[in-house]
Amino acid sequence: MEKRNMAVSEMKLSLYQEYVFKRYKSNSQIAKNLSEDWCAKEMYCPSCLNENIDRHPNNKKVSDFVCGKCRSEYQLKCSCKKFGRKINDGAFGTMIDFINHDYAPNFFLMHYTKDDWNVKNMFLIPRFFISTSIIEKRNPLSSKADRAGWTGCNILLERIPEEGRITIIKNEKVVDMSKVHKIWERMHFLNQNHPQLRGWTSDVLKCIEDLKKDEFSLEDVYQKKDYLKELHPDNLHVEAKIRQQLQVLRDNKIIDFLAKGRYKLRNTP
Repeated sequence: MEKRNMAVSEMKLSLYQEYVFKRYKSNSQIAKNLSEDWCAKEMYCPSCLNENIDRHPNNKKVSDFVCGKCRSEYQLKCSCKKFGRKINDGAFGTMIDFINHDYAPNFFLMHYTKDDWNVKNMFLIPRFFISTSIIEKRNPLSSKADRAGWTGCNILLERIPEEGRITIIKNEKVVDMSKVHKIWERMHFLNQNHPQLRGWTSDVLKCIEDLKKDEFSLEDVYQKKDYLKELHPDNLHVEAKIRQQLQVLRDNKIIDFLAKGRYKLRNTP
């Protein structure tokens, strides 16, 4: 497929391509091919701002696209309905294995409408926010199913902090590439940490956001320790871990230290 240089002002939001409707009859196949073709032509790499991303060969596990410049990998999810609390993904075991070995991709989440086949909303979940904390194991398929016993997973969007859901398109308006990249860079320090450690950082940040306070105390975050213990049942020192993660967030300029036990969450760029 022919590539072209792209600027935000030139990004086309229409998915419609007549040949796809002639070739496929299944709604899922139509949506899959239209959305993937659109990404191959219109989408850029938020990591390095390369103006093109390339399709992966068919049957590539987990990832659909790769940046030829920085080698960032992306998986595309699309829906004709707005995304809710969770999204379905592939095999649970495969996803957990990819996370633990630090192979998880970035995720593009595209919302489109079938009345005009336009992209309405699109956001990005950077790979450094993909941790085992946000993966939910689904029930195995029944013995009567074609793939009896197969176990899938859900990605729990409600557990991801705002910094981990970067808006690319909102209500058919394209966000400037430089702003998308700036938000990406703000939290990119997580990418240097082990998946388990950055999962803790992300979970504590989400707890801070859920307080809905500009300024907060250490005791405020301690109130979330039962929730964090549920996410990390093997850790027996949750309060110490909370203090450690507040230090990580402060050192990376996500929160500010005000006084003993007092903090302030910095605004997203």
